[in-house]
Parts: sequence; C-alpha cells; structure tokens
Amino acid sequence: MHNMTFVWAILGFLLLIVWVVTIVDILRSHLDGKHTAAWLLIVVLLPFVGAIGYWVMRKPSGDEVRQAALAEQAQREEARRRPVSGV
Repeated sequence: MHNMTFVWAILGFLLLIVWVVTIVDILRSHLDGKHTAAWLLIVVLLPFVGAIGYWVMRKPSGDEVRQAALAEQAQREEARRRPVSGV
C-alpha cells in the first residue's frame, strides 16, 4: 500500500513540474493577450490535458528555430572535420 502512495506522489510531483513549466512557457511566449489568457485558463482548469494540448499545438519561436538551425549546422561541420574511418 505504501508503494502505491509513493508512486502517486511521484506522478503528482511530475505533473506539477510539467504544469508549472507549461504556465511559465505560456507567460513567456509572444502570444497576444487573448491567446495567453485562453491557454492559461485551459491549463489551469484541465492541468494534464491542457498542458499536453499546449505542447502539441505550440509553435516554436523564431529564436528556437534559429538555435536548432545553428546546432544542426555545427553538427554537420563537426562531421565534415572528422576523419572517415573506412575498412
């Protein structure tokens, strides 16, 4: 019985972390006031479903797209510099 309580406590804690991160992301995003208020309302009223819905429907910001492109470019440069190990 105590093991199940521990599992539920861990799951609750993880849900709380996802919920807080989602709310912070909504507040930091560059959505207009109506969309920010709507997402906050959805996430507060339906914490798990709202958070999942937000992350599924969220579009990456311009900075995130640029960072991903730079990371990919750096990875390609690194691959080009590595010697080819052939047999």
